[in-house]
Amino acid sequence: MRLLASIAAGALVAWSFYPNHWWAAIIGIAILLLTLDSKPRRTRVKLSLAFSLTFFAFHVRWVSVLGNDAWIGLVILCTLPWLLFGIVPVDSKSKWFYLQPAAAVIVIEAIRANWPWGGFPWGLMAYSQVDGPLVGLATLGGQALVSGAVVLCAAVLIKFLKFRSITALFMLLVVSLTAASVTNFSSSQKIELAAIQGNVPRVGNELLVQRAAVLNNHVKTTEQLLTDIESGMSPAPDLIVWPESGTDIDPLVPGVAADAINDLAERSQAPILIGATTWHSSGYRGEGPTNSGIMWTEAGPSQIYSKNHLVPFGEYVPLRSFLANLITRFDQIPNDFVPGEGPGVFDVSGMQVGDVICFEVAYSNHIYETINAGAQVITVQTNNATYGNTTQPEQQFAITRFRAIETQRAFLVASTSGISGLIQNNGSVSERTGQFEAAIVAGQAPIISEKTFSTKYPFWTLALSVAFLLFSLLRARRNRTQ
Repeated sequence: MRLLASIAAGALVAWSFYPNHWWAAIIGIAILLLTLDSKPRRTRVKLSLAFSLTFFAFHVRWVSVLGNDAWIGLVILCTLPWLLFGIVPVDSKSKWFYLQPAAAVIVIEAIRANWPWGGFPWGLMAYSQVDGPLVGLATLGGQALVSGAVVLCAAVLIKFLKFRSITALFMLLVVSLTAASVTNFSSSQKIELAAIQGNVPRVGNELLVQRAAVLNNHVKTTEQLLTDIESGMSPAPDLIVWPESGTDIDPLVPGVAADAINDLAERSQAPILIGATTWHSSGYRGEGPTNSGIMWTEAGPSQIYSKNHLVPFGEYVPLRSFLANLITRFDQIPNDFVPGEGPGVFDVSGMQVGDVICFEVAYSNHIYETINAGAQVITVQTNNATYGNTTQPEQQFAITRFRAIETQRAFLVASTSGISGLIQNNGSVSERTGQFEAAIVAGQAPIISEKTFSTKYPFWTLALSVAFLLFSLLRARRNRTQ
């Protein structure tokens, strides 16, 4: 029964990542804690394994469009750090019960977000809370504090149901009041933004052979925006943003892409941030393609940001010399992408616009670096066409909303095929598109320079969790030996 309960808990937590299901994460973790309560270490490890396998099997099911082997491999990688949860004693009678499991989850999620190959911070508990009452804590302690609060609330639920604990109600009151007391930043200065979603001809991995069609789609949609501006139907934006892979024909090389973009730039009064695949062939970073955002004006290309955090097995192949001999599918990635250097921050009429590309939005440290480099508003250039009509685009959009609340920055998402949208600094969505349609997202966003506590001090929650976990584990070991 405990095994079945832990599997059900994993499924419930996976379900919590759907819109407005935030409460399911608390109930799911509470069920898991009940199954682990007062059980020996070996049993806890087995139950934690059943929970995490179920959770990630559902949560990252979208990666199976690349093959079931990719899905299974990713599930295993996500699951491994969760086995550490079985090492932590779980005793609902203990005074450590409120904080010890919460600290363990914070540490486990930090490991997942950084290991291996730079980590995969998908399915972190905090991202399920974007519509819930705990999300305000993100401005104080980032993703780690919100994830820890989810586990703490689960422990509070158990303590109250089992022991009618007044302390549990007090802790719940403190967490709730703290989250509710957080206020959003405001600014009278605004920037007018427009995102171009040109759409792709069809779903799947064939996108690279559709380069001309994708370029034409984004050119046509941009032309429509410019026509609307010229006719007075739309306000003139300060910046127009294309998505990642808006053109996979290198626009820095003279040819059809450069000509088409130059024509648009000459017609537009606003610069256009082009998402493009370009070729890097000099410097110590080596030779290969780059995934870049290029600021384009009537004078041509100027500032360029190249994606820092490349996706393993997507933009480069780790252990290529070994794995390529075993898995022939990696032949589809003949050249590893070359990473960029430093955060991307563009000057747009005196306003500082940060740029991140696709999965980079899930890495909090990368967002913090971009803001600390001066970003007052952030654009996300993304390409989710491969995972269209799965849960992946919605999950990524929710992560972006969480980042907006956490950093108190507005985010403009430009996607090739959806979901594109304008997210305000309080996480509310001003406008968003559907998937697989040509669309334009336009609107105003506040220009904010003030930094949240979590941006100024990004690792305080993790540091305290590590210290507390080590202290409690060493104390428990000392008590056993006495």
